[in-house]
Amino acid sequence: SPAHCGCLTGCLPAVWFPAPPCHATGPFPLVTVARFWYLPRVNETAFRALVSGDRRGPAAGGVRCLLWLLQWPYRAAISARNLGYRLGAIRTHRVQAPVISIGNLTTGGTGKTPMVAWLANDLVKNGHSVGLLSRGYRSEATDDGNDEKKLLEALCPATPHVQNPDRVAGAQHAITQQGCDVLVLDDGFQHRRLGRNLDIVLIDATCPFGYGHLLPRGLLREPLASLKRAAVIVITRVDQITFDGCQLLRTRLSKWAGHDQIAEVAFPATQLVNADGESQPLESLAESRLAAFCGIGNPEAFWTGLGTVATRAFPDHHIYTDHELDELAVWADQHQADVLVTTRKDLVKIPRARLRQTPLWAIDTAVEWISGRNILEDAVARALGETNLEP
Repeated sequence: SPAHCGCLTGCLPAVWFPAPPCHATGPFPLVTVARFWYLPRVNETAFRALVSGDRRGPAAGGVRCLLWLLQWPYRAAISARNLGYRLGAIRTHRVQAPVISIGNLTTGGTGKTPMVAWLANDLVKNGHSVGLLSRGYRSEATDDGNDEKKLLEALCPATPHVQNPDRVAGAQHAITQQGCDVLVLDDGFQHRRLGRNLDIVLIDATCPFGYGHLLPRGLLREPLASLKRAAVIVITRVDQITFDGCQLLRTRLSKWAGHDQIAEVAFPATQLVNADGESQPLESLAESRLAAFCGIGNPEAFWTGLGTVATRAFPDHHIYTDHELDELAVWADQHQADVLVTTRKDLVKIPRARLRQTPLWAIDTAVEWISGRNILEDAVARALGETNLEP
């Protein structure tokens, strides 16, 4: 359901709107018919352009009107579900280990994966046996897990990761079979069936309120009032907005949440890595013509500041075919790119250091605390000392 997934796939009905000329031909990233995109799955860049109002014209306006109408039954369903949990009509299941949830209020692209990895590694350093829990959205049929699991295995090699749509069963497995004494629930803010000791919610500074509308008219998975359930709010990508903008955002978030337990982080690039396990400094790209592609929830946040000659976005969690990778190589040649760059989340699904003759590198990032790290660490310490779990 849309309340449970971290991406836009499955959250929208199929709709039609005009495709721009640059994507009117070619088999990816979307199906095109008569110069229109048909959306059995959603391209995040195109969808953001539509709901943000950047895409103009009567067709786009008509689609926005349709999506505005469709947000109301979605709101009613989400409100009824949250009311059921608040009144106890819907059961919350508790397990015999503290659960720390990291989630968000909008669809995809807030930086959950690096934050989950940071928290898991920090807990391990403090002597805990940590287990990661996630739904496992778009896991590959021929592999054991999706892109997020593969990336987290690289970032947290000693931490077991259980992917199961039934996260209560996944939690029990992590405790009984893996011996975990702390569980980190990835993308868990809307998954209220599993009780948790602490709710951490990430807010992307570049698009904090999902264009002011619930799905499918905007990017909000829940109304802003749901922030009252968040014990700690972490604003991500604060380096991509102004200081005054960040202060205004903090004020608004504090108002909605009813507290000032707010931290700030950035995700600075640190190095380049490839599928062969090699690494290079970022400076090696200084004189190169870059073409960037990715399949993440907020592609613009990835290639902001890269200085690319071309960019291409795929749907979040996209599984690349050999044909698509070959076409990406042709696309890079057409733009005379020296290097192809992508995210680590994408690279784990592409076992190639080159696409034909063009080198392929992923940009590695780190979690840099700008402010409020002590706020989160104190909240985690309190959560680990609790004996009664909250829904």
